[in-house]
Amino acid sequence: MGQKVIVNADDFGMSKGINYGVMEAYLNGIVSSTLLMPNLDAAEHAVNISRVACPDLFIGQHTNFLLGKPCSDPAKIPSMVDADGNFHRSAYYRSGQGHFVYDEVRRETIAQMERFRELLGYYPEHIDCHAVGDETVDQAFYDIALEYGVHTTLKYSGDKVWPSLPGYLETGLLLEVNGLPFIEAGTHVEHFLRDDFALLKQDTSKVIEMHFDAGFLDQFVLDNSSMTTPRCRELETLCDPRVRAWFDAHDLERISFADLKRK
Repeated sequence: MGQKVIVNADDFGMSKGINYGVMEAYLNGIVSSTLLMPNLDAAEHAVNISRVACPDLFIGQHTNFLLGKPCSDPAKIPSMVDADGNFHRSAYYRSGQGHFVYDEVRRETIAQMERFRELLGYYPEHIDCHAVGDETVDQAFYDIALEYGVHTTLKYSGDKVWPSLPGYLETGLLLEVNGLPFIEAGTHVEHFLRDDFALLKQDTSKVIEMHFDAGFLDQFVLDNSSMTTPRCRELETLCDPRVRAWFDAHDLERISFADLKRK
């Protein structure tokens, strides 16, 4: 049995440049799924262009607590927003000023799921959290996943092992690629060809999950994201025919989160 790999493009809906980059990475590269940030203005653009260009692209939810305005009433999630009703930025949490509150995380996550449904006509089959979180976030996501019958990726609990979600294939290696110590300016072709990600050394009974930040740059990204030029390098790498050929040569099957549901 070949190794199954989810090659995901995060941040769909962040900006038009990112949206077009995700389309490019799916149509001409190895990306097999994407996750939408439902609360942002460019989310509608993302959905509209994907319906035309690649209606078969899997879209899940990249729940966003760090950029823009929330989908729920800011007054009901006071710890997550500033005086203007905008989300606190990542530096607020990384500096230790902010802490996530379970009820507020749950409220806003479900509100973004409702916004996702408004945009796409159905609830997301998979949810995760964008960039910053903690065990409180993971607990809220795990509880929502059980309640709504969706899949989730829990990334912020250290060595804690969560019970498996019923009805889904088991995932193993989780790679937030731009958080890896050897990735300094985006992913390069050689990272795949040398198997720096150790994709060929994993238990084939478990699905590998890879998250990338590929996209084109525009002013919104330059103004609002610390991840800028590496997105372009990553997009070029994911679309390089040598990478696709390497996947094929090593029997690596690219799947989406939809394929995790047991038949």
